[in-house]
Amino acid sequence: MRIKKISFILMVGLSTATSISLFQDKVVYANQTINWTESADLTTMNPSQANDSTGTEIITQTGQGLYRYGKHNQPQLADAKSVDVSKGGHEYVFHLKDNLRWSNHEKVTASDYVFGIQQTVDPKNKSNGATLANNIKNATAVTNGKKPASDLGVEALDSQTLKITLNNPDPAFKSILTGTAFYPQPKKFVMKVGKAYGTSADKSLSNGPFVLKNWNGSDKSYQLVKNNDYEDKGEVTTNKINIQTVTDNTTGYNLYKAGKSDYTSLTADQVRANENNQAYHTIKNGRTDFLGLNLKNRYLQNKKVRVAIKQAINTKGLTNKVLNGIERSGNAFTPENTIKNPDNQRDFSKDANSKKYTFNKRDAKNSLAESNVKKIKLTLLADNDDQSKVEAQYVQSQLQNNLPGVELTVKFQPKAARVKAQLSHDFDIVLTSWGGEYADPMSFLNMIQSDSGINISQFNDKKYDSALARANGNDVNQPDKRYQDLLQAEQRIHSELPVVTLGHQSIPALIRPNIKGLLVNTYGATFDFKEAYKK
Repeated sequence: MRIKKISFILMVGLSTATSISLFQDKVVYANQTINWTESADLTTMNPSQANDSTGTEIITQTGQGLYRYGKHNQPQLADAKSVDVSKGGHEYVFHLKDNLRWSNHEKVTASDYVFGIQQTVDPKNKSNGATLANNIKNATAVTNGKKPASDLGVEALDSQTLKITLNNPDPAFKSILTGTAFYPQPKKFVMKVGKAYGTSADKSLSNGPFVLKNWNGSDKSYQLVKNNDYEDKGEVTTNKINIQTVTDNTTGYNLYKAGKSDYTSLTADQVRANENNQAYHTIKNGRTDFLGLNLKNRYLQNKKVRVAIKQAINTKGLTNKVLNGIERSGNAFTPENTIKNPDNQRDFSKDANSKKYTFNKRDAKNSLAESNVKKIKLTLLADNDDQSKVEAQYVQSQLQNNLPGVELTVKFQPKAARVKAQLSHDFDIVLTSWGGEYADPMSFLNMIQSDSGINISQFNDKKYDSALARANGNDVNQPDKRYQDLLQAEQRIHSELPVVTLGHQSIPALIRPNIKGLLVNTYGATFDFKEAYKK
């Protein structure tokens, strides 16, 4: 119950979108600089290329799309002032606000939106966000190189009117459009800087609350400065936010205690020492930690080996003891708080929480024996931050102790290098995570469908793809059938094991009590500083 209570306090105390309404408050607190930390380097400011939590977080502060998340992860109109939806739900016509500007003072137009979404689906850009656009007319054909980007179902009717045509109606489409993959991109500016777009602060433009400063593409510290060209600048109080990359919790914790940071995530030991601290919060994150199994690996092609790996790992021991407060247990690939069962309002994650191939040492050994493989040598790729090291070493210990003949070497890399390796399938097993852009199981399940650009396991399963196709197609407007389609896809994951779910992330953190107006999201960017200020 403690996690639920703390999460509720955090959302009420920090997530109020109307925290600052008095003009005098804005004047008094505007120059109180917020100091924040990120656990990984910022690697790009290109909205189509952001493929990790840091990139998503920073680009969310400097940009926005047609919608922006408000309280309780509900999408609110942002760059759009209104939208007309056709009777069948296939066409959306967005009317843009009159005062939209880029940070170089030029107008944000409907053509910028067309260009931005085209950039996301263009196969030359290899965007991880392309999968999110699959339901837009011709998007899959464009991504597969069968049609030009100009055939995409996104059209500028005039400078302030944008039309998007879908293959099928989608109840989650508004939430999908909050994602960075659907942000506008300034075509004239992008053409001018070319491939350098998004590689440094001066090769980027903002249409959101803040502008990025002092980042050359590899800096460990940089700033977010209030964007005076932002259409809703009156709601932005803070003039400056200092961001510092801190990959280990000990350093972050010490910075917080020294008053040099207003935020730090915590290790399990630090959680135990701070549970009664008024600054302590546990944020339920819509992110799943898992092992990606490369199905092209000669050992992992063998389903019995994959089953043995799943059965050999005590995930509850990992979440409840080793990662106390950092992770929630659960076998479903989709975490809580996406959709509910139409019949009984039960959370989808609970219905999908399969007991198939659960932890059992004897069963694990039997499965390995049935694989007819005597000796197995594999490498586990993981990030070099504190939590990843603890998780990877735990997995290594579990597999080597519980599976005779298995030798697992752990290779630690900076997050950017690990992400690059996993996207190019250069791994045996990878310890990774996935955070949904929007509150629907599809935000997780479409990651490993066969034609997904982020299908790191190279999973190709007709039954899985068919279940998702039905959920996105014939059953999209039939909640009962769609729910069952999504459950079938989850069950297929549990049966075939392209991935092994370790748990669902929580973020135990210290957030200084004088930080107010901070919006905390379960899906998309965890933090939104638009209305945040230091009191």
